Amino acid sequence: MATQPTKKQNLRFDQALARLEQIIQQLDDPKTGLEEMIPLVEEGLSLIRSSKDILHHAELRIRTLENPQESTPDLPSDQTELQQNDGFSLQ
Repeated sequence: MATQPTKKQNLRFDQALARLEQIIQQLDDPKTGLEEMIPLVEEGLSLIRSSKDILHHAELRIRTLENPQESTPDLPSDQTELQQNDGFSLQ
């Protein structure tokens, strides 16, 4: 089993995708029990949110480079908008 990064570590986009692939493989394994699946799903959802945030920041940077005169809006500080867009509810 691969070492899991702590939540405080900042992963690059490609690292997050690689970890998501590992999680999916573990979830697909019939040997993985329910008690093991729950934290994997939580980690996966967290990785999805952080990956979307990385993509959103990149999009804003690209828009700024394309149109330096236009001001770009700040990113939302809470994750509500991102949660609504990913199709998952964590409540």
